[in-house]
Amino acid sequence: MMTRTEILSALKEEISRETGLAIPEIEEDATFYSLGLNSISSVYILDKLEKKLKLEMTPLFFWDYPTVGLLADHLTSLKRS
Repeated sequence: MMTRTEILSALKEEISRETGLAIPEIEEDATFYSLGLNSISSVYILDKLEKKLKLEMTPLFFWDYPTVGLLADHLTSLKRS
């Protein structure tokens, strides 16, 4: 089982790859919109995370959990289920 820290790290890595931002610049309270992500880049990140985390996800997660930390929390709860 992956910890929240591992999930957060995986999420930040994918955001960094997509946006070019350095991982330390990606704050937990940052919204995906403020990080420069759009619907296309969000779907790309989602695909990568599904494979890494072995979870089925929906693009709505980026709307339902609009910050990096909130999405990490939700994904952590799914991994525990």
